[in-house]
Amino acid sequence: MPVNILVGDIGSTKSTWWSNSEGNKEFHLTGYNPITHEEEAGKRLFDQLWQVTEGDPFSKIWYYGTGIVDDKVAHQVRTIMMKYFPKAEINVASDLLGAAKAACGDQEGNLAILGTGSHAAVFDGQKIIRQASSLGYILGDEGGGSDIGKELVKAYFYKQMPDTISGDMKNFIDGDRSVFLQKLYHHPTPNQFLAEFVKIAVPHQHDPWIQNLIIARFTLFIKNHILPLHPNGPIQVVGSVGTIFADLFRKALENNNLQPGTFIKDPARRLFEMHLQHD
Repeated sequence: MPVNILVGDIGSTKSTWWSNSEGNKEFHLTGYNPITHEEEAGKRLFDQLWQVTEGDPFSKIWYYGTGIVDDKVAHQVRTIMMKYFPKAEINVASDLLGAAKAACGDQEGNLAILGTGSHAAVFDGQKIIRQASSLGYILGDEGGGSDIGKELVKAYFYKQMPDTISGDMKNFIDGDRSVFLQKLYHHPTPNQFLAEFVKIAVPHQHDPWIQNLIIARFTLFIKNHILPLHPNGPIQVVGSVGTIFADLFRKALENNNLQPGTFIKDPARRLFEMHLQHD
């Protein structure tokens, strides 16, 4: 009898899930970060998950999520999930480990995550053996979506942005400085709110001003998070921001005498296929 499994890659902004129940299926739901979000956000996600899967009695669930910084947080997430899927064996691990498995399989490798936030690590084929000190979107996350978005917003209000881009920013912000600040400080997930401004950079990514800004943020990420890990070999890149601006990240790596590896926008499918094969 086939075993029904569910595999999820959960970011702050969105999550991607794969199930082999009634054929292999992919679905996209909201995100959850147990460090920066209230517990209600997790319950919202698992409500959606239960409805989408129609309460399927999965045998095994693998949850690879942002914000899973230690066993205590993993236990908290597992406890919430057990209320929705009480018969499943639930495995909770960090999105960093999930990204490492997706990018490297069971081989050694170096990893950069560039999504809404950012992170870096060295993987020995089984576990993370060194990782960067992540300080979140207020103090860190250099090179991630919230960081790049923050720099774009600052450049707009400081009037340091070219007119060709500031017009798009004005339409996107849809209000003056006070309106923007009220939205930011009252938003339930300000890191996601800031990351939305990366959308302005995408159609202008060949503009020299945008390129300089993004390469500068990627360079800071490399300096603060990758180089201190003393990586040996290519840097595997996982996440939407890293893949959208792959050419710029390659340039930033090469400027620091580092070799780019594979770019993976969404690791969920790779993880699902690995668990189907091995579990």
